[in-house]
Amino acid sequence: MFNVVKAFGSIFSTQGYSTANNLLIKNYVNTNFNYFNEEAVVDESIYPNQTGRVRFQGSWWPARCDRITLTPGDTVYVIGVDSITLLVSLTPAD
Repeated sequence: MFNVVKAFGSIFSTQGYSTANNLLIKNYVNTNFNYFNEEAVVDESIYPNQTGRVRFQGSWWPARCDRITLTPGDTVYVIGVDSITLLVSLTPAD
């Protein structure tokens, strides 16, 4: 059986475990993500605390913003990542 933790352990930090249907599910936050403060363009509306979609580095990514609604065409900045979901903001992180 493929062990995700061993395979990706060097690029992901641990954030705790939960179980579902007797499977161990890992919640990853990538700490080696090299694209902080890079620009992305909103492709599908992002509502506060809901997932939308952005165009980033030549492909589409799920994205989330905590406080405001972002509309298609808005330029945003990647300020974090949670699993494969980019955390974005209208201004770069300090």
